[in-house]
Amino acid sequence: MAGGESEQRALSNRAILMCAAGLVAFAVGASWLLLGLYGHGSDAEKARLESIRTVGTIVLGAGGAIALLLAARRQQTAEHDLATKRHDLVLRERANDDARHDAEQRRITDLYHKAVEQLGSDKAPVRLAGLYALDRLAQDNPPRRQTIVNVISAYLRMPYELPRQPVAQDADKDVRDEYRSELQEREVRITAQRILTDHLAPNHSDGTRFWADIDLDLSGALLIDLMLHDCELNGARFINATFTGETLLLGITFNGSTRFDGATFERDAWFAEASFNDSVRFDRVTFCRDARFDETTFVGNTSFRDARFSRDARFDKTTFSGKAVFSGAAFARDANFTSASFSDDAWLPGVNFGRDARFVAATFAGDAWFSQVSFSSFTTFAGTTFTGDIRFEDSTLDGVAYVPQERNPRPVDDDLT
Repeated sequence: MAGGESEQRALSNRAILMCAAGLVAFAVGASWLLLGLYGHGSDAEKARLESIRTVGTIVLGAGGAIALLLAARRQQTAEHDLATKRHDLVLRERANDDARHDAEQRRITDLYHKAVEQLGSDKAPVRLAGLYALDRLAQDNPPRRQTIVNVISAYLRMPYELPRQPVAQDADKDVRDEYRSELQEREVRITAQRILTDHLAPNHSDGTRFWADIDLDLSGALLIDLMLHDCELNGARFINATFTGETLLLGITFNGSTRFDGATFERDAWFAEASFNDSVRFDRVTFCRDARFDETTFVGNTSFRDARFSRDARFDKTTFSGKAVFSGAAFARDANFTSASFSDDAWLPGVNFGRDARFVAATFAGDAWFSQVSFSSFTTFAGTTFTGDIRFEDSTLDGVAYVPQERNPRPVDDDLT
């Protein structure tokens, strides 16, 4: 490129010299011509003076033209030098930006590695410092948020048991230290949960702390008093997780596929007004206390295969837009589906209703399968509408074979007692 610029400059200088030589030759030629024409005759002196004046004018004009060419060349050279300096400045600024970016990335990477190392410390305060460092790092660097959520989730998936009953004062020092360590780890885990939940709610505070498009994998984790209120998640996996204490997932939105297979809820589980916008599975889930799904919306296919409801289960005003499968589920106490809406097929073969089963004002738009269902105590389908096929083959009511009197799409108004 430098050779091309030198060649262009040489060509420009050569052009200027050629123009200047041409102008001088023109001026000299014109002068000799004029002197030859007007240098003889009676008015020779007068003509010679006039010729000299004309020649002078031509020479001055030629000199002015040469001066203009030189000025234009200087302007061109100055503009070229300025453009070169600007180009060099842009290159330097770009190099500086790249250097700053590389330095910033190295700093972020160093902070990340240091925080992860702190999570592996045997001292609870150091682990807490690592969690807060990851929280701050993710808040300031959105592209790293999912990675940091994965790290915190992996920490919560590590094996852990809740502290035992308080140890006696006269217990061995090792026993007291172990108990104290378990209490400290409990606080670390609650902090990790809080960091996750604080960033999943779009409407909390001013919204700047919301982390959008987050996937959460807490499979096998021990979760303590988990509370998610008006939060929003993409995919969520809680396979074989244990929820100890109260579990509140109120108004939460799951945009992706959600899995609770094999999970255990040791106390009350509240999913009221939640929205599952994709498929969800609660297969083999154990609800040790009450399970509340009031006004919950299931958009995709929903499965509660072999789920165990140890106490009351409420699905009041719940909407099942996809297929709803409760095959082999067991309700030890009341099962309430008042005003529930099944837009697609509802599969409940082999379900065991241990006490009251209420399907008051429910709507079954697709087929409803109640084959081999065991109804106990009080059962009602009052005001329920069946649009598709209804099957009750081999079902029993208080141990007696149940044969419904009608199988049609009209509302069922009788109580089955």
